[in-house]
Amino acid sequence: MQRQWFVILQNLPAAGRAWDVDVPKKLLQDSEFGEVDVVSGLCADVHWSMLLERQANLFHMTGQWQAEMPRHCSRCNAAFNWQVTGQTERQFQLGLESADDESDSLCEFVAAPGEVNLVDVLREDIWLAWKADVICSETCRGLCQGCGNNLNTSACKCERDESDHPFAALRNLKLDG
Repeated sequence: MQRQWFVILQNLPAAGRAWDVDVPKKLLQDSEFGEVDVVSGLCADVHWSMLLERQANLFHMTGQWQAEMPRHCSRCNAAFNWQVTGQTERQFQLGLESADDESDSLCEFVAAPGEVNLVDVLREDIWLAWKADVICSETCRGLCQGCGNNLNTSACKCERDESDHPFAALRNLKLDG
């Protein structure tokens, strides 16, 4: 087991701890490591900058990450590498959640000594950032609805018959103004 990806909250120095690492894609795709579903199909390692600090009896984790995944554009269906960035923000507390605590608590309770799997935290954040529909670029023109050509790479080859259009008769109106 790769202990470097675990942190023990009880052992956290008073100054906290910071990470600026590239998490290997192989580790994020390893189904034997961690409890959160693996993130398959990564193009490269995931860069993660993170800070873990103790604030009274809470442990606050903040940071940001960058990943790249192969996707298909929702407009033109072309394959591209999706650049995604996300934020990490978690609060942990040692101990067990008591029955009288409200269920909308913003912190995760971790049994002492407070072992946290950092890979699972990152996997969760990547899954939460997942979008069902992504586009290859803001200027993507999509597919022609008539012939299906990718309008980013070629012109439309449709021969449009505008005479059968429901509003075609409006062209014959003479408006004097």
